[in-house]
This record gives sequence, C-alpha cells and structure tokens, in this order.
Amino acid sequence: MLEDAIRYPWNGERKVETLLIGGVLSLLGVFFIPVLFVFGYLVRVIRAVNDGDTEVPPVFEEWGDLLVEGLVAFLITLVYSLVPLVVIGLAIASFILPASVVTTAAGEPATGIAVGGLLLALVVVVVTVVVSLGAAYLLPAALAAYAVTGRIGTAFSPGTLRAIGGSQTYAVAWLVAVAIAIGAQVVGGFASATVIGAVLVPLISFYGNVAGAYAIGTAVREVPAVGTVSETPAERSVA
Repeated sequence: MLEDAIRYPWNGERKVETLLIGGVLSLLGVFFIPVLFVFGYLVRVIRAVNDGDTEVPPVFEEWGDLLVEGLVAFLITLVYSLVPLVVIGLAIASFILPASVVTTAAGEPATGIAVGGLLLALVVVVVTVVVSLGAAYLLPAALAAYAVTGRIGTAFSPGTLRAIGGSQTYAVAWLVAVAIAIGAQVVGGFASATVIGAVLVPLISFYGNVAGAYAIGTAVREVPAVGTVSETPAERSVA
C-alpha cells in the first residue's frame, strides 16, 4: 500500500499540472479560500479511489463543487479539532489549581488540595493525549465517510466511524498516511534549506496529502458498511 500510495500522485498525463495547481493552492492557503479547494480535492481523491479509480488521480475541475466540498471537509476537521482543544483547556486549568495559593481557614497552605489538583492535572493530561490521538485517528475516517456517502452526518455517525475505524485495513492505511505525512515533512525540511527547495515545500506537502488520501480511500473501499456514492455534488452539499 505504501509504495502504491507514494506513486499515485505521479500518475496520469496531467500529473505535473495537478501537482503545480495543488502546490500553489497550498502556498496560498494562508488566505483560507485556496486551502478549501485543496480540502475539496482530497475529498475527491478519496472518492475516486473508493470507486476503483486507483491509477490516475482526479484533476482540478468543477471548481464550484470543489469549494463546497472543501468547506464541508474543513468544518468536519474543525469539529474534530475542537474536542482535543476543550480537553487541553481543562488540562491547563487543572494545572493552574495546584499552582495557585490554596490555604486553609487558618491561613496555612492546603497541601492536600494542591496534591489532589496535581493528580487531577496528570489524569487530564493523559486523557488529553488519548482524546487527541483518537480524534487524529478518526478524522480521516470521518472525511472518508463524507466523501463516499456524500452525507455530512456520516462523518459523526458512531456506527460508520466504528465500521471504518475498527477495520484492520484502515488502521494500516492510517499508519501509512501518517508515515507519508512525516516523510513529506522531513523532505520539505531538507528542501527548505535552499531558496529553490523552499519554493517546492508546498508542492511536497500537497503530494504527501494526496498520497495519504489514496491510502485512506483504499482502506474505506473495503468497508462495505460505508456504502457507495450515489449522489451528485449538489445533493451532497445539502445532505
């Protein structure tokens, strides 16, 4: 799977054009709107691979649909990011408690409360790590569920997420996607050491994202419970 995923973005007659467009959009992602097209394209990659189009990546076209689906994918990502942020906020608050001056009625430090607060902070930190990893693991599954079914609700459906996330194939694909993302970061880091290489960093990042999306799409294809795409992009946007 890893080899196929890495090779996938470099297939097709329009590979250079697609990668250049994706790289430019990634570079301009600080302006927000361009990155939505990248989100939409990754959704399209997952859907294409799930449908069996595993040889040639889709091209950038039907920009209106890309924008709509990219916005939906961004909102799904945002929701999954908020949960760990809330837990992290609780962790920070729990650290503040033992660090505060807590005293008894006699004006002496209440060490028992402070120690209890510290223990609570440690528990919250552990929970934060677990929740963050869980969100990172389920987010690609949620995006894939939306890409395949065209329904936003499936991105938050416990049954759908259980079917995808509980699949051994998905677990392997997720690890492959993570490995590719790390590899892209490392390559981008080396490339950024030169002026010309720095220009290529957004393209390298986009290449890694497409390869990761291929891996996720391949895994979801083997989860029948997710279903198949039967709706048009316009119908997906209102589902």
